[in-house]
Formats: sequence, C-alpha cells, structure tokens
Amino acid sequence: MGIDFTSDIADFDQKRFDALDTTAGAASSFSRLRQHQEDGRWISRYLGWRDGEELRAVVPLYRSRMRAWADPSYDPRSWGLPDGVGDACSPGTSLLVGGCADRRTGFHVDEETRAPGRLRKLLVEAAGFAAEEDRCLVFPYVYGAARTALDAATDGAVVWAELGREAHLFGLADPAWESGLSSKVRYRLRRDQRTIAGASMTDGEASWDEVGSWAAELISEHNAAKGQRELAEFVGFRLSTWAENPDVDVLVFTAEAGGRRGVQTILLWGDELEVYEIGLPGEEGDERLALYLNLLFHLPIRYARARGIDHIRLGSKAETAKARRGGVFEPLYGGVLGVAETRRLARGGSEG
Repeated sequence: MGIDFTSDIADFDQKRFDALDTTAGAASSFSRLRQHQEDGRWISRYLGWRDGEELRAVVPLYRSRMRAWADPSYDPRSWGLPDGVGDACSPGTSLLVGGCADRRTGFHVDEETRAPGRLRKLLVEAAGFAAEEDRCLVFPYVYGAARTALDAATDGAVVWAELGREAHLFGLADPAWESGLSSKVRYRLRRDQRTIAGASMTDGEASWDEVGSWAAELISEHNAAKGQRELAEFVGFRLSTWAENPDVDVLVFTAEAGGRRGVQTILLWGDELEVYEIGLPGEEGDERLALYLNLLFHLPIRYARARGIDHIRLGSKAETAKARRGGVFEPLYGGVLGVAETRRLARGGSEG
C-alpha cells in the first residue's frame, strides 16, 4: 500500500482511473485531465493511492501559473462563502483539488478509501503539499457525495457554498422512458413537438470541423446576449480542443426555421450525451423558440434514444425549462479550507 505524488496522469492506468468515478462524465475523465495537464496555465500533480495492483484513489491537484483566474467562476471570492472565507484564495495562494476547468469535478476515490480515516490520510498529504507554499485547499464544483465524504474526513472543516445545479435526464435507453414521466412533462413534450412542427424546420447533424467557421460566431453572439462576452476565437478553440480528445466525439445539431439558423454542440462520452453550448439568433419570435426547443431538448433526446444512450447532461442553466421536460437536478458545491486550517490538517496525519 502506498501514497505518492506524480506529475503525469499517464502513470496511472486509464481504465482503472476512469472506473474510480464517472460522476462528472467527460469533464473529469482521464483523457480530459490529460488535456488540462498540457495546458500551460496550470501545474498539475496527482496524489495516488495504490494497494498492490489495485488503484484506490487519484486526486488531481492544480496550481495556477497566472495572476488572474483562467475561468473567473473558479475564484472562491465570487462564491458567496460566509464570513470572508476564501477572500485570501487568489490564483497564487490556492491549490485546486480535483479539477481546474469545465465546472464539474470528479472524485476518483473508491468506496473503501472514502471512509473518513482513509480519506483523511490522502487529504493530509494534499494539505502538506499546499502548506509548503502557504496555500489554501479549494474544492471547485464537487458533487454532493464528494462533499459528504470530505466533510466526514475533515470533521466539517471545509466551508461550502452551492455554485449551481446540473440537470440530467436518466433512463432514456428504456423503451418505456416517456410513459414513466409525469403527465405534465409528457404534455409539455407533446406541445413542444407541435411548436417545432409548426415552424417548418429543417435539421441535421455535422462535425465541428464542418460548421465551426460560422457556428463559433453564433455561439459567441448567443453567449454575449446572456452576459458572457467571449470572442468567437475562444469558442472555436474550446470546441476544437474537445474535438481533439480521443475519447470524446463532438457532434453538432443544426436547425433552420424561417431563415434563422441555430446550432447545439454535443459531447458524446461512454454511455452519456452532454448538451454543451448552443447558438441561437438574437431576435425573439416563434421560430427562435422552436429552434431552442428542438436543439436543446428534442434532437438530443431523439439521438440518445435511437442509439441506446441512457443519460443526458443538460447543463446548469434554464432550470425551469429543463424541469418542465423531465430534468432532475444535482447541486454542485465549492469549498475552501483556509490557509490556517490547511496547515492544521497537514499536522494531523494520525487523526481520524
């Protein structure tokens, strides 16, 4: 049995790594974290626990090389933590635990090692690494099960805030999926279909390479209208990076109605489909609504059910629309263990 650090995720077997946790999907998969490792904005380390040939845990750790946060949503000072917790957590004084991008973080620790005493041993090592540089431990965008395990292992020392809720559709591979929905949801889906049919819409599928030259601009304009200003070049880079991932397929749904064109990017990984980024024309109207409903809900559902895909990730916005169409929600949390508390944990190797 051994706990040690490494700087290369390739030191672990990919299948065993991914088998430890799939909660965050592609965003926390081996191949995605390998891409982050190659991102010059971050210094990556991995805290691994092996028990003979068994891989028990891998905890990715990230230090920023930048003065500003690569993604401002990772700044603990923006999370609304109580009593100023996190105010001292700048990019240069934070050690991110588990992930540094994509706003979802996996927890690659097997069930046995999630027991408080065993998990504490891992966290003591991470805390010691952070304490050497007077850093706080930051846990970004973790799921509820991970939060529960971390609380038990640290005696509740991590301070948390809810950062959002991710919507899901489950069970789509079941031929009886739709009949199992509530009558209100079934009615809403049928009404959507009438709206889509009334728009005389055409739709199709494409690769990112085929449509990226114009789709990136459309997504950029859509994001700007929602208050997230970003150059089309950055959108294109983000989607191209996903397309380069050997274990993820990037699919684009395209649709046109009344002379208006829309796109929805899709990430396919394992037995799940992720509804990623959408681009819609800015003018409100019946055609735009029909494009929205088809691209965000009905085309992904149709595609998944035709191919036996059981799980759709719908993202963390537009909760009302997603709930009305059968979405179920899971909270995502951000947590901070301050510098003093991190030092205290580093000294507590035998506790728990």
